[in-house]
Amino acid sequence: MSAPIEELAASAEKERDPNLLLEVSGLRTYFHVMDGTVKAVDGVDFALPRGETLGLVGESGCGKSVTALTIMRLIDTPPGEIVEGEIWFDGRDLTTLPDEEIRKVRGGEIAMIFQEPMTSLNPVFTVGNQIAEAVKLHQGVGDKEAMERAIESLKAVGVPDPEKRVKQYPHELSGGLRQRVMIAMALSCEPKLLIADEPTTALDVTIQAQILELIKEIQQRTGTALLLITHDLAVVAETVQRIAVMYAGVIVEQGTVEEVLLDPKHPYTQGLLSSIPGKQKRGRELSVIKGVVPNPFRMPPGCKFEPRCPFAWELCHTHEPDLVELGRADRRSRCFLQTPAGALRRPEFAAAAKQAVRDAVTGWET
Repeated sequence: MSAPIEELAASAEKERDPNLLLEVSGLRTYFHVMDGTVKAVDGVDFALPRGETLGLVGESGCGKSVTALTIMRLIDTPPGEIVEGEIWFDGRDLTTLPDEEIRKVRGGEIAMIFQEPMTSLNPVFTVGNQIAEAVKLHQGVGDKEAMERAIESLKAVGVPDPEKRVKQYPHELSGGLRQRVMIAMALSCEPKLLIADEPTTALDVTIQAQILELIKEIQQRTGTALLLITHDLAVVAETVQRIAVMYAGVIVEQGTVEEVLLDPKHPYTQGLLSSIPGKQKRGRELSVIKGVVPNPFRMPPGCKFEPRCPFAWELCHTHEPDLVELGRADRRSRCFLQTPAGALRRPEFAAAAKQAVRDAVTGWET
């Protein structure tokens, strides 16, 4: 590398905000299959400061889980490929790390709680052995100390009688206990970042609330940064500080919880809020976002949400909007309504968004 290039690289490194633990920039993850190329993640940008919490929200199939798996470098290649972009984590670009280095990061510095614990836990090993294995690998301790840490981890997440539970197999535990084991395993090596991918999907409502409260309490106690992936706006409203809303592989809106949920700036966010049922909607037809998520092999030529958007016009059909800053770099919306071109149509959207927020808040209260 020549001296000028080295100087430029050093300068770019210095400009990175040391308060940001995770910074994803221009991330594109594609899957090359027989029918064509699926652009599962198609230009995602977001940042997560140290010790803070971010919710990644959207419908099934919008690219949330693929984004998380890309961060963890768990995409099968082939057919998957990280086509473009950077994933800066604690001063390192994870996309450039060799496999040996990324294995040290994965589980040690970044841990992930998967959607279904029954399929994530190995059925032929006790839960204690599975937690202890991660501790031995990343902490370099012996068998005895690793098992002691496994017991401590289970105790920390509220598992009763942890000395007994470490000797049990996954099928001997309830769904709620299995998810607590997954959380204990993720936290056993004291990671800097915890990714929780739909951690309550397979649980009943009562256990869901307990798991979410546990994740929130542990995050606040340990200072671990949290990336929470969910389709439930009520969950992020109670758990995280910031929200990024995804649709069809891109982020369409981001900001603080209060900004996004109480003052949405994208029709998709407004549609999600409108679809929340509530007491005040009894006897009325439930609001839905019309249509379906576009076919990944035949994406719309312009805005990806245009075929389903009640506020779309000609410009939306022919051009894809960029993320527009709304006063701050971290408050953005991917919509022409927030540009000068959408000024005349903005009042109609603002009125619909205000009504959606009013109904959603009433629904959450009931």
